[in-house]
Amino acid sequence: MFKNNDCTANAGVGNGFPPAYSRHQHACLTLNMTDRLRLIQFPTPIIDIIRQAILSSWRQGIQKEKNYAGAYEFKFKGMPWYGQGAEAVESRFMMMSVLSALHHQGWYLLMSTDISKKQADKDSLIFQLGTPPPPTSFFSVSFNELDKLRLIGAPPELISAVQQIIGTSEIQREEWVYSQTAYQFKLRGHPWLGSGEEAVTSRIKLLNLLDCFASYGWQLHATVDMSLGHDGSETDTWFFRRIQQ
Repeated sequence: MFKNNDCTANAGVGNGFPPAYSRHQHACLTLNMTDRLRLIQFPTPIIDIIRQAILSSWRQGIQKEKNYAGAYEFKFKGMPWYGQGAEAVESRFMMMSVLSALHHQGWYLLMSTDISKKQADKDSLIFQLGTPPPPTSFFSVSFNELDKLRLIGAPPELISAVQQIIGTSEIQREEWVYSQTAYQFKLRGHPWLGSGEEAVTSRIKLLNLLDCFASYGWQLHATVDMSLGHDGSETDTWFFRRIQQ
C-alpha cells in the first residue's frame, strides 16, 4: 500500500541547496517489532537530533542503540508500537516529535508506505532532503478501539471546532485523558468498524474534520500505520502541521 502524504514536499526541495553534511538525498525511517525505530541513510547529526526528540517525548527512554545491517537502531524501553492506554498516546506524541524534528531540519516526508508482506507490519517513511522550512507546529489524530477519536497535542480552539463539527448528538462522552496529553471523544455507534451506511457516514465525518483542520491552516503531514493493535486490527494515525503563527 502506498500513501502519498504530502504533495507539496518537493516544493521545499528546490529552494536552495540541502545541508552539506548529507551525501544522500533520500532516507528512510522504519518502525520494527514492538519497540524499535530504524534510521536508514540519515547522517549522524540527524541521528543525534532524533535521539534528543525521543528522549524529550518518550518518558521510558531508550534501552539501547546499535548499527543494524546498515541502519541505526533505537530499542525503546516499553513497547510503543503495541502501546495500550497511556503508551498509545505517548507513542504518538513521540512520533510527532520525531516527524517535527526531521521536518525542521529540512527532511520532507515523501510517503509512508507498506512495502512488507509480513503480518502485523508497520509503515516505512521515506524522506527527501531539502531546505529547512519556517518553524512549524504539529498535532496528531488517532482512532482508538471502535468508537474513540483522540486529538493529541491539538490547540484548544481546534478541540472546540471539532466538538461543533461532530455535534453533541454524536458524542457520547468527551474528556482529557492521560495527564491531559490527549482530548478524547467517545462517539456513538462503531464508526471505525462500520459497515453499510455507517461506513459512509463515518467517512463523511472524517472529510468534515479535514475541512475543519484546513480552515485553521492545518495541513495533513502524514498518515502512519504505527500500531499492532491488541486484537490484530489497526488504523492509521494522522499527523498535521501548520506554520507557526
